[in-house]
Amino acid sequence: MSPESEQLRPLRSSILLCGLLLLVTAICGCAQNTLPFEVSNPSNKKWSPAEATRIYDSACDLLARTIRPEKPPHLRPRFRLVLGAESDQFVNEGGLTEIHLKSWNPEKFAEGVVVVGVRDVLRADELARVVHQSVSLAAATINVHELGRQ
Repeated sequence: MSPESEQLRPLRSSILLCGLLLLVTAICGCAQNTLPFEVSNPSNKKWSPAEATRIYDSACDLLARTIRPEKPPHLRPRFRLVLGAESDQFVNEGGLTEIHLKSWNPEKFAEGVVVVGVRDVLRADELARVVHQSVSLAAATINVHELGRQ
């Protein structure tokens, strides 16, 4: 081996190590971005991304088959899961949809996914129509006991 090759050996090793580190970083970054929703967890609350993904997939599938059993739509609602929030709630402001949870709760998360999913299935005008019809039907309905009192 020539003296020049001996001098380049540490450089080659460093380049190989840097390349390997870049590859591992890229793989880890891609693995974290495979969730079908965003996550904000500033308090580092304990939760399972794998469980959340299974619940997300299950809730979307069940909602789609409930709404249109003959031809279920492909639901993939977009939202941000916020862990460590002050209260469990659904937030929709300025086009940004968030599911706020005080701590990881599979039932509340599934409920949030369904609420977000319904908004994906029903257009804004359809949702407004359902809301309006609900109020109209309630106003047009009278309880039998109320009839007897008049």
